[in-house]
Amino acid sequence: MKIILLEPDGELADKIDTYLNSLRLKMSVKKLKSEADFLNEKCLGNYALFILNLKDPLSPNTLKFIRDTGGIAPVLLVLEPNPHPSLFKPLYYLGYDSIIVKDFLPEEIAFSIYKLCDIWNDNNFFITKEVYFDFQNTKFVYHEHDILLGKKEALLLKHLFLKCPHSVSFNEISSYVYHDEVVSEERMRSLVRQLRGKIPFNLIETIKGEGYKIVTHPIA
Repeated sequence: MKIILLEPDGELADKIDTYLNSLRLKMSVKKLKSEADFLNEKCLGNYALFILNLKDPLSPNTLKFIRDTGGIAPVLLVLEPNPHPSLFKPLYYLGYDSIIVKDFLPEEIAFSIYKLCDIWNDNNFFITKEVYFDFQNTKFVYHEHDILLGKKEALLLKHLFLKCPHSVSFNEISSYVYHDEVVSEERMRSLVRQLRGKIPFNLIETIKGEGYKIVTHPIA
């Protein structure tokens, strides 16, 4: 999978590249430091994602250049710290597929990349090529082993993946998994314990006072 990363901060670009390629789903990251370099690209049709830190993100010229040069992949816009709130509405209408604001950890942008590149979609959530959650078939695939999950276990795990890298509260579990049925926190904790008992490595982290989340560096 090939992506373009336009980021003037070379150290950040290297950290993102290194982290993405530590996850076993190898990505070829073409790192560019200037918009002039990006505009010299001749064919963009072979790229799966564009990650762009633009001087003027409100200008439609870069998006037009991508489409005119054969690029059909999603665009993840990187914004510098503390953007004015009024910026987001026009950016949305320009057609960026997602936006992330500095300062962020490589793990945070990795979750966005996985979703935009359809590595994580509504049904499949990959950790490695051989370790992933198949929601449609309610199973967790661990190398050559299929681990069958109950309906509520699958709903819980899907919501945890969808909320990455953020945590899921007990209220959210009640709403998403139990459809607002009146359930105790202990019953929800029991469901988490059941799910943890089936997955053969540490995937779900407890966030004290908040709920649960997918661990930042799952080691499968």
